[in-house]
Amino acid sequence: MFVRKGLLFLACGLLLSTPGGGVFAASDKPKASPTPSPEAGPKKEAAEPTPVSNDPQMTTATFGDWIERCQRVNVSGESRRLCEVSLTVTAQGQNAPLAELAIGHVKKSDPLRVTLVLPVNVGFPSAPKIDIGDAGDPMDLAWRQCVPAGCFAEAPFSGDTQRAWREAKSAKIESKASNGQAFNFPISLRGLPQALDAMAKEP
Repeated sequence: MFVRKGLLFLACGLLLSTPGGGVFAASDKPKASPTPSPEAGPKKEAAEPTPVSNDPQMTTATFGDWIERCQRVNVSGESRRLCEVSLTVTAQGQNAPLAELAIGHVKKSDPLRVTLVLPVNVGFPSAPKIDIGDAGDPMDLAWRQCVPAGCFAEAPFSGDTQRAWREAKSAKIESKASNGQAFNFPISLRGLPQALDAMAKEP
């Protein structure tokens, strides 16, 4: 099943996770402590629990069909709040997503980037595109990596691109399957301007 949470961060190298993953990947389940044998020495004092911050570890907000997701992570010993806006594309009657799309950056000062995740049955060589009709030129994305959960492609999300996406009435993803057949499907832009505005206000 194609699922991911926080696709931008995985692709950015913080890994990020995968369909379902990204820097927002779920942590491993805690392992049960082994039962001490009768020969075991005296019990060690239990470690003090890690203090809980007053700031939430993760927040999400829904704007139409888009979600703003922020998570506090440690990067090189520095606590940082990473945010992205994302969209999951599904086909009617199917559980597995057709694609996942995210826009965000690792640092506030970094330029925004678009990350697209498609299932692993894509064809190579190829370059996926996002077409926004008459609102602007199609966006060409470059493949970055494929993992069992999906294939990742990225592209810059410049100010001009953002303005065009805000004005666009429709959009679609275009790519090729492993058998060479071209495919495309529509994506929703409903709520994207509001989600981008909310992310821009993040500290």
